[in-house]
Amino acid sequence: MAKDATRAPAPLRAAQAGERESREAARKTGRIVARFGQHSIIAADDGQEYEAVRRGKRLDAVVGDRVSYTLHHGSAAIEAIEPRRNLLYREDAERTKPLAANVDQVAIVFAPQPAPQREFLWRAMLACAAADVDALLVLNKIDIESPAARAAFDEACALGARGLCVSAKTRPAEAREALDRECRGRVTLFVGHSGVGKSSLLSLLLGERLRVGELSQRSGQGKQTTTATRWYPYEDEGALIDSPGFQSFGLHHLNAADLPGWMPDFAAAPGACRFADCRHLEEPDCRIRAALAAGTIAPERHAFYRRLLDEGESSRLRSPRR
Repeated sequence: MAKDATRAPAPLRAAQAGERESREAARKTGRIVARFGQHSIIAADDGQEYEAVRRGKRLDAVVGDRVSYTLHHGSAAIEAIEPRRNLLYREDAERTKPLAANVDQVAIVFAPQPAPQREFLWRAMLACAAADVDALLVLNKIDIESPAARAAFDEACALGARGLCVSAKTRPAEAREALDRECRGRVTLFVGHSGVGKSSLLSLLLGERLRVGELSQRSGQGKQTTTATRWYPYEDEGALIDSPGFQSFGLHHLNAADLPGWMPDFAAAPGACRFADCRHLEEPDCRIRAALAAGTIAPERHAFYRRLLDEGESSRLRSPRR
């Protein structure tokens, strides 16, 4: 009987099996607490921290992940990622990338300066709903009078988000107390555009110096100071995750048919559509279009939904069609 030329010799197979068994026995567990580029930091269960690399292209661990790893000359190799409760994504240069895992809530920080972008809030809230994560709106710099910021805050809260109005600069004690009440015992991911004071708020909670950029008066945009997504342990087994500034949450992985269920004003629209696969655009007898005509769904929200569908089609989102 001919031998299989592609099969490794028996001694080599035995050595490979022994190596795998040895690696399994040497595995330890920990959490990814920092991510910068292709590099990660693992906080071991014994409190030690190790720089880590992934073993294989499929092991794309992010901050918040529980992982198993092996040590090699003082560095860690990620062997496996434990099942996640959830995973949030960011949009970066038209690419969707994983941002953080196993999060309880997202603190969405915005301010009068830079001017609040309502769609950023909506996208963040949609990302939270899709991941089954609570959304916490944090309007910072309330010492600056801004009807536009207040209106954006009120509109977002009307869509179901919890909200805080604080000033890290002029009322730091009150800001810290309010944030501590919301974040204690929970894993909270802080997100926000540059210059909104996210790092200042985190500094109030963590009691350590975080580099804070000064707002550029010429451009009205903040100077980005955070270079890596980082996990900081917090009170009562909670944690705070600081994230690099980004333009928007990644939503391209979502199914278009599920979007209305994750938008509270759409989900609340009464009745049923004539077509089971209705896209809520031009179809007759559509409950979403009826709510739009009745004024219970704002035209700006329907336009936002339409843009999400357009984005999904351009990125080959699984958009339902008849």
